[in-house]
Amino acid sequence: MRHLYFGLLSVAASGCTLYQPMLGTLPAVRKSGDVAAVVNWKFPYGAQAMAVASPVPNVLVLAAGGLHAYNAKRDSSNNYVRNRQYEAGLGGYLTVGHTWLSAAVGAGQSRSFRYGRFKSPDLIGGAIIAPFPSSGGKGRYEPVPELLGYYNTRFAQVTARWPDVSHPNKEYGASLRVNQARFTSLMLNGVAQPHASQYYLQASVLVQQPLWRWLQWQAGASWDVALTNISNEAAFGRAPLRVLVGVVLEPRQARAEQSKSIP
Repeated sequence: MRHLYFGLLSVAASGCTLYQPMLGTLPAVRKSGDVAAVVNWKFPYGAQAMAVASPVPNVLVLAAGGLHAYNAKRDSSNNYVRNRQYEAGLGGYLTVGHTWLSAAVGAGQSRSFRYGRFKSPDLIGGAIIAPFPSSGGKGRYEPVPELLGYYNTRFAQVTARWPDVSHPNKEYGASLRVNQARFTSLMLNGVAQPHASQYYLQASVLVQQPLWRWLQWQAGASWDVALTNISNEAAFGRAPLRVLVGVVLEPRQARAEQSKSIP
């Protein structure tokens, strides 16, 4: 277990870029008036909250916010990252047999700050070579005092959720999302840089089980695949794995009715 923990930590820490994706798998709302909410811990240093509601039949609205934080010391020997973001969306859903299907689109905004070490050849697409002495670590790294960015996001996604045949209270979920992130401001040491943009294909999976009364617990993971070549790795990452655990508040009556209907 210790080896698994540090392996996941290494993978997740490698994604300390300005861009941090939101998790795409939605909690289920099954009829008009339903509201569901979820709070996730993104391993090992992030959190996200989401609410989904169905104001009219087969229509859903969603809102989500996240905070990503890594390290507490701002010096050239540590990566220091702070990211806060939010998004909102609109979509539809339907039930096919015991499978819940949804599609949604939305947009959001984020502010990211990073202080620490960067790979010098990829700072800003090779256009800028940081004029700072090496800190003496392994590899070609340069201490960069500050990288600050504001970016907008847009997304389109599809989600499916279905119960376990043997254990109807257990539910699985999967989603596929296309994310676009476009920087409206990107500053290196207070100097404006060219605005960068990037597209990702994000796949997410999860499993969810009852916890207590209306509460469910869930665990899952997501993986991002860049749809275009990344020229600015200081701002964008290369497909890091993100693992989550969370607590979900879902409509009790809808879940109970679904469970009873499964033979």
